[in-house]
Amino acid sequence: MIDEDFYRQTYREINDSHCIFEKSILTIQAGCRHCRKILIAEREAANCMDEGARQACKRFLKTIMEHARFSLQLRNTNQPLGHAKAIKMQVGSLRGLYAALYPERQLPVPVPDIYALITEAGARYDSPDKLPFTQIILQISAYQGRKRRQKK
Repeated sequence: MIDEDFYRQTYREINDSHCIFEKSILTIQAGCRHCRKILIAEREAANCMDEGARQACKRFLKTIMEHARFSLQLRNTNQPLGHAKAIKMQVGSLRGLYAALYPERQLPVPVPDIYALITEAGARYDSPDKLPFTQIILQISAYQGRKRRQKK
């Protein structure tokens, strides 16, 4: 068993360009052409191999978080999200964006390519402020992660 502090230190050293959508990727809810999974001890991590793509994803998620504060029940967008809310935010925002871009298609699981989706949205909506927030926030609110296991 690895010491948690040692794991976090090793994680930061090995994965200095962590994927912004790491939780979505590791829960197999999304994929990305720029993501590379790495193993640290007995755990997985997701690394972004393209800094430009990483920054685009970071801007997208920050913009969505500012608009989804109410649905996530956040007072401050600077506060760190818990694990469940982070997954809800990541997966829901990707599903909402996909639904807005491709209303005639069924939502895929997993969302196939995060960066392609964000790039398509950038080309179609010109500015992050013009994103279809209503559709995105609906999907964030609707997303339910894995149910907790009941103790026997």
